[in-house]
Amino acid sequence: MNRVELYINMSDLKITSLNVKGLNHVIKRQKILTLFKKEKCHIAFLQETHLTDLEHIKVHRNLVGQVFHSSFKYHSQGVAILLHRSLPFTLDKAISDKEGLYVLISGYLFGEHILLGCIYAPSTYESAFFHKLLADISDFSSSYILIGGDFNCISNPTVDQCPSRPFSSRKSLKLVDFAQI
Repeated sequence: MNRVELYINMSDLKITSLNVKGLNHVIKRQKILTLFKKEKCHIAFLQETHLTDLEHIKVHRNLVGQVFHSSFKYHSQGVAILLHRSLPFTLDKAISDKEGLYVLISGYLFGEHILLGCIYAPSTYESAFFHKLLADISDFSSSYILIGGDFNCISNPTVDQCPSRPFSSRKSLKLVDFAQI
């Protein structure tokens, strides 16, 4: 670690969100951690890790200072938040859902209370998902909220699709509602 990284502040944070489609292979894990190191990433949100609770610990290498995760059975789904070891983050509270779809953590970063969330939304529409997620988010009280992830839908079909579509799916409408909260 070089000295410059010790003096980062909130506005200098480098944040990455990736759907990794599985981290079961040691070479793939190493390539992703090397990418984060090369890009000087401070916070990484990973979706579809496909790791068990025990295997998430393997991600805890020289770049990573703290790992927060939610796992699911049978090497499917799974999310993780990786925090660089130079970040002065102090955990206050964490919530992990049992299906490996999201992890929410709150704590103090640079003296500010912050909520970090990594989300991997179901690929099919499930009305209860956003309700449960919002209920869990409402359990936190933070000055700043930073959420990354894969919502498995688009927010604006006229801009985000080619050819564009004049209507939004139910899932897209829920995503827009969620983003406005």
